[in-house]
Amino acid sequence: MEYQIALSPNLGLSPTDFVTAWNENPDTRTAAEASLSEASSASYNPLLDATMAFLGTVGSGVTISVLSDLIKQLLAKKDIHKHTRITEMKKPDGTHILVIDIEEK
Repeated sequence: MEYQIALSPNLGLSPTDFVTAWNENPDTRTAAEASLSEASSASYNPLLDATMAFLGTVGSGVTISVLSDLIKQLLAKKDIHKHTRITEMKKPDGTHILVIDIEEK
């Protein structure tokens, strides 16, 4: 399965940050290669806009918890302490998008 990763601007992480961290980590890199998608826009609409990271064919060992842990590590390195949520969206064309945003309290 392939996933697009939409990172909310509220996180303070760029898709480039995510792709670099994913590919530098031997465990996640073995599971799938991350790259930047071609879609980009200044506004944030995970179905239509935003620069997104793209995970190629993802092995069965990659779970939401692996993705969540990596995001938490990236935020901690930037001294950002926010609770995140990951929502999976399926577009009519079968594309899977994982939207990572700030969890509202």
